[in-house]
Amino acid sequence: MTADHRCNGQHRNPTANPVYFTTAYFHRPEELAKECVSVGLTHEATVAVEGPGWLLPDLEARLADERRRSVLLDALAALEAEPTLLGMSAHLLAVARRC
Repeated sequence: MTADHRCNGQHRNPTANPVYFTTAYFHRPEELAKECVSVGLTHEATVAVEGPGWLLPDLEARLADERRRSVLLDALAALEAEPTLLGMSAHLLAVARRC
């Protein structure tokens, strides 16, 4: 992680090594609605793609068991738009419409 990433969300690849993570901008969850509005879109929702499920040490076992998978997916669906938990997901999805 570079100092830029900690300060302003930017990650730069300072090497010529293509294996090193690409240049990117890491949004904070609350920034996505503002960015949508700034380009003329109506922000509908920001949701977590993975949510906190990736933190479970037995995630693969839960997903392999139909009953446990159902319980997990129901819980993740209930939490996917919870503002205080959005940052736990590695990826976010902003849903927006043209005005």
